[in-house]
Amino acid sequence: MTNSIFVYFSFLLISIFSFEEVQAQNSKTKELQNIITKLIDNGKANSLELAIQYRDLGFEYYQNNEYSEALFNYLKAIEILKDQEEPKALSECLHNVGNLSFFLGEYSSAIDYYTQALEIRKALNDEKGIASGYNNIANVYSKLGNYTQAIDYYNYSIEIKERFNDQKGITSSLKNIATIYYFQSNYINALETNLKALKISESIQDSLGIAFVYNNMALIYEKQEKYAEALAFYQKSLGIKEAMDDLRGIAVTLHNIGKIYEIRSAYDSALLVLGRSLDISKKIEDKEGISSTMNSLGMIYQSIGDSKNAEENFLASLKIDEELNDKRGILRSKNNLGQFYLGQGNLPLARNMSEAAIILGKELGTKEDLKDSYYTLSKIDEREGKYLSALQNYQAFTAYRDSLDLQNLESKTAQLQAEYEYDKQLAIIKAEQKALDLENEKELQAQKFQRNILIVYTLFILFVAFILYKNYQKEKREKERSEKRSIELEKANQVKAKIFSIIGHDLRGPINSLHQLLELYQNDLMDEEEFREVLPQLYKNVGGIMLVLDNLLKWSLVEMKMMQTNPKKISIAKSIKTLQDFFSTLTDQKGIIIKAEVENDSEVLADNDQVQVILRNLIGNAIKYSKEGGEILIKSSSSDKEVIISVQDYGTGMNQDLVKKLFKNTLVESKTGTTGEKGTGLGLSLCKYYTEVNGGRIWVESQEGFGSTFYFSLPKAEVKEAILEK
Repeated sequence: MTNSIFVYFSFLLISIFSFEEVQAQNSKTKELQNIITKLIDNGKANSLELAIQYRDLGFEYYQNNEYSEALFNYLKAIEILKDQEEPKALSECLHNVGNLSFFLGEYSSAIDYYTQALEIRKALNDEKGIASGYNNIANVYSKLGNYTQAIDYYNYSIEIKERFNDQKGITSSLKNIATIYYFQSNYINALETNLKALKISESIQDSLGIAFVYNNMALIYEKQEKYAEALAFYQKSLGIKEAMDDLRGIAVTLHNIGKIYEIRSAYDSALLVLGRSLDISKKIEDKEGISSTMNSLGMIYQSIGDSKNAEENFLASLKIDEELNDKRGILRSKNNLGQFYLGQGNLPLARNMSEAAIILGKELGTKEDLKDSYYTLSKIDEREGKYLSALQNYQAFTAYRDSLDLQNLESKTAQLQAEYEYDKQLAIIKAEQKALDLENEKELQAQKFQRNILIVYTLFILFVAFILYKNYQKEKREKERSEKRSIELEKANQVKAKIFSIIGHDLRGPINSLHQLLELYQNDLMDEEEFREVLPQLYKNVGGIMLVLDNLLKWSLVEMKMMQTNPKKISIAKSIKTLQDFFSTLTDQKGIIIKAEVENDSEVLADNDQVQVILRNLIGNAIKYSKEGGEILIKSSSSDKEVIISVQDYGTGMNQDLVKKLFKNTLVESKTGTTGEKGTGLGLSLCKYYTEVNGGRIWVESQEGFGSTFYFSLPKAEVKEAILEK
């Protein structure tokens, strides 16, 4: 019976550790490992971001019960966080390393890490963290058998939890205190504390907490040999834990049910249930659970006469307990081995185990275990003929047995159970009264119903009004869109009219003059010398016609969305040199000098034909509006990302109203040049479109009577190539 009591509370202590992080999926582990690798490769080996990833990976390993890997990653996070100004994250990691140290049986390290975390949380005035730290330090002291200090720390934790009304946390600490009372054989205090925890758990609907207390109640009934009642409470607890998929809790309860079957001599059922419990403990790598279950299996094998399996299970359990430095587990194993060796007639080993159990039992103050140890030792003395020693040990046995006061426990249990049922009935009565109050309130609700109908009707009217208003707004928007389309259509008609104007006036006149001139020459009405005199003017007219036709064609392609851009590396210096030759006849006629101050290495990535159109129109305009004998200056400058080209003339210039109209997606009326040259207004529209489609911009500075400077920029070749490659 002592063994079943022990295993439940050992598991319970682990189950109630205060972890507040959410459950995560195993698939996240690899993702976090990849993030950590990338951060290290990118030179962020000591960054806060890396520390947080180590922390999260540690938690993932903890969720998967991989405690060693979890500990490694948390320690990595702590190493980085100590150099960062993140005390909250550091305290969290220290606290969790304390938890892992506890699970790995490193109790001194656990207290050290909990204490470090506690000091930081006190400085931050983090009450929840402080309460959790006190609770977990108490868990370690309880495991080490230092029950007085454990109860003190649990009470510190409860005191803080009451300040921020952490009912679930209070229940957890109360159950731990009840555990200690039970190990000290103070069953009445254990019962009172458990019932107090049960009331809180029921009030907050904490299913897992209720399940734990059901286990505690079952242990009390088991102590009174009321096995049917104990089994009923275990079954209730198991149902809750299975619904919540609490594997550790399921293993605990199955183990306790197996012990009931053992006491009732239903050994086959006991072996079956304990086998399930052992499988679950192995799956979740719970060494304490494995040890406790193997000890119980040893007791069953001993009862059915299988000495070999009994001894193997007892010794395997003792080995695990010694590895974990689990004093309660060691005490349990040595007590059972003492009884086993006594049954086998191996009195020296039986004495050795029983005397060691008595020393440990006195250290831990567990009366139940001391009672069993003294009884075994008295039987050993009796067999060895040491009757005086046997009498003394038997007297010690009876003294511990009587101190357990089981008769008073039974009456106290009945009393407390009655009080609990009374409180429960009182709660039911209050609930019924509340239902009656609700019934009375229905009459008031009926009175409010008519008022609510009126409110609903009013809301309906408002809703209809809202729908009508939305329809009005919709019609208004449709009307605005229609008006906008009309304006766009008007603009399109203006564009069409502009095209016809260009064809009918700007092209028809020059072509007609050319035709008449050629007709005169053809009919020998003009000799060779006269023809040569008008040849420069003829060349000028034909050049103008070509420029107008070229602009008109390209502008039409733009308007029809049929223009394609093929960017290539272009030398601005070469493009300007080509155009200087192209315009040489015109410049010679007007006596204009074109100066080019262009960097030889000025290269852009753009469509060559479109750049030629931009330069041709800007230089052509500069010639058109320059005075005879004037000068045109073409310059380039480079920045990190772009090349800026400027075309400057000292001609007629423009007023500011005209400057503001340029480049506004509308055709602007072209002015006549200084020697009567005419234009279409298409050139600058094309310049704007081609500049922007190649990733540049265009603008102008002008003063009437002093000339104009047109600027446009294009992306630098190496910059744009790098962007395209990327």
